[in-house]
Amino acid sequence: MRALINRFNSACHPFPGIHVLGVSASALFITALLNWPNALEAKDSASKWIPIPNPFAGKSSLPHSLEEPAFIVKKDTVKSGDSLSRLFQRQGLSPQLLTKVTSSESRNNAISRLSAGKNVEFRYLSDSLREVAVIQSPFSETVAVNRNNEWAIEQRHREPEIYIEYAKARIDSSLFLAGARAGLPDNLIMELASIYGHVIDFVYEIRRGDTFYVTFEKRYLDGQFIEYGDILAAQFVNKGEVFSAIRYPGPSGDAGYYDEEGVSLRKAFLRAPLNFNRISSNFKLVRKHPVLGKMRAHKGTDYAASRGTPVYASGDGKIIYRARKGGFGNLVVIRHGNNIETRYAHLSKFGRYRLNSKVQQGQTIGYVGTTGLSTGPHLHYEFIINGVHRNPRTIIEKLPKAKSLPKTELARFQKFAEPLIASLEVLNSNAELAYQNISK
Repeated sequence: MRALINRFNSACHPFPGIHVLGVSASALFITALLNWPNALEAKDSASKWIPIPNPFAGKSSLPHSLEEPAFIVKKDTVKSGDSLSRLFQRQGLSPQLLTKVTSSESRNNAISRLSAGKNVEFRYLSDSLREVAVIQSPFSETVAVNRNNEWAIEQRHREPEIYIEYAKARIDSSLFLAGARAGLPDNLIMELASIYGHVIDFVYEIRRGDTFYVTFEKRYLDGQFIEYGDILAAQFVNKGEVFSAIRYPGPSGDAGYYDEEGVSLRKAFLRAPLNFNRISSNFKLVRKHPVLGKMRAHKGTDYAASRGTPVYASGDGKIIYRARKGGFGNLVVIRHGNNIETRYAHLSKFGRYRLNSKVQQGQTIGYVGTTGLSTGPHLHYEFIINGVHRNPRTIIEKLPKAKSLPKTELARFQKFAEPLIASLEVLNSNAELAYQNISK
């Protein structure tokens, strides 16, 4: 060994061999660090790692049709005004066969209820129709099956292969642009905004340098990507404060987002009932009316937005007014619990919910317009407690959150949430450590 070291020292002359080894190791370390994904780059990115199978996902099961001999499949798409009878005509199938197929329908299993845009498959064996399938989604279909000349309707489902990936981003201007740079699709960015919409004002509270980390699902069938799934966990760092969100299917089976302590991120009311561009007029007791030119109280908040922007119910309640009303134009009034009412004015048109309908938070009740006394497209939004108008932007902080997890559920939640929170913290700390090492 000593002879080997002496020969190495001679080869490295005039520098000691051990010094050369040290320099080489340092160079290798720096090279690895420079190639660390996400380290030096200020760019946001989605994970390039091999996805990790979701341990909570069920195993994929093959649909019944794949167990049968290979079908000859003829596809059709339901057009506006189409019926199953018309689709049978296009296939050259007889009305008598249609009667046999539909005779096995029930209230919960019906193949003749079609909507425009749905795909329908006619599956044949030796010119004999064996199946008619209405494709609900890549994972679900309603199928009429011919077995021994007897037709039956059944529901078929396939469990997707679910993989987990992550994305991280630093905000320079807006949440949407940062998410897009990180490779997140629009629907996941909107879901992220919805998750944090009760605790963060994305118009007025976002700061340059805020960051977020997201763990989300990607769904596959037979190794082929089909769609993005749910956000499983997220951390949002806003002005140095960390907001964690864990998606958890509670005791009732309805999934919600909770912080590490099991406290729901969902408040009883939205901070704003629409995606708006800016606040054009705040709550003021004295203001000169832009149309009438007179001094009068402005008992709500005006949110400027493009005509046709959806307006959402800010909380669960019942529609008690839905019609035109003077200067309000098209107006919707919702009565909530605890003697609370919310009002939505100047709508261009109403949503599908009628007078006396019960609505849930986030459901569309109308669309932004300029009806009534209005100088441009915006939503006039009022918040009333016990008959007294309150500032919609400040009263939200004083109202209670929605129900959080019961104490009996906390142990199960914390066991479920622990690995998700840990993965986000590792991602966060690795990114910071890499950045600190490079900076040094």
